[in-house]
Amino acid sequence: MVVGRHSKKITKMRGIRNNKLIIKEKFYSSIQSLPNELVTEIVARVASASFKNYINAKLSCKAFHEVANEQYVYQNAKLTDIPIEPSWEKQKQEKINKLTSFMELCRECGNTEALYRKGVMDFFKDDMPEHALELLKRAAKGGHIGAFYVIGIITVFMGGEFKRKGITLIGNMKETKQLRKITRECRKKLVEILTQIWVKNPLVLEQRPTRCTIQHQRIRRNGWPRDSDDEDDDMDVHCDACSCEVEIDYIISVLPKVVMY
Repeated sequence: MVVGRHSKKITKMRGIRNNKLIIKEKFYSSIQSLPNELVTEIVARVASASFKNYINAKLSCKAFHEVANEQYVYQNAKLTDIPIEPSWEKQKQEKINKLTSFMELCRECGNTEALYRKGVMDFFKDDMPEHALELLKRAAKGGHIGAFYVIGIITVFMGGEFKRKGITLIGNMKETKQLRKITRECRKKLVEILTQIWVKNPLVLEQRPTRCTIQHQRIRRNGWPRDSDDEDDDMDVHCDACSCEVEIDYIISVLPKVVMY
């Protein structure tokens, strides 16, 4: 009787395993029968939700793996799961190389977030303003709002003929309460990146863009700009320069302090 029950259990387990294999084969067969464009769209949707899910989908079946390297997929990949800079202590060199290669492919394919990140890094860390602006303009052209914001900040720091354009750009981004809310989100994202990288560009560390006189009065009266999503820091500004001044103060507040001799 014991042997009989054991045999029935083994038979049942084999039946379950066989059913799973049949379902898996039917799934793969149905995927293979789909048009290539639709399979690409599926993988792109997965990639736009999570990098981890994209990797899992890529490894799950041949059909997904074949389209996983399509330009459209890289263009829509979500990069939230990927660190701004890899941790050499926690990640092996092989993984770092794979992530670096993936980000390069995303940029080549026009992924706006990848272009944005590299633009921020190239300016604030690597002191390559021309290359940074080129990447950020590509991201902005693709609809990345944060890229517009960083372009404005960078051109203000660059000074000269660029400064006025930067002030105007930031001013235009803060014309209404709704736009100012969006701008605060752009600022928050930039600040998050700056706190994770080694800012070395002397252009932002060793000089302070000229203050607006009216903004001087506002800062002395109200203190350091507030950091709250619910507060409108531009309610009492009087011009684009004042509005831009609020943003510059926030950025400078998170930069490394440089001792001047």
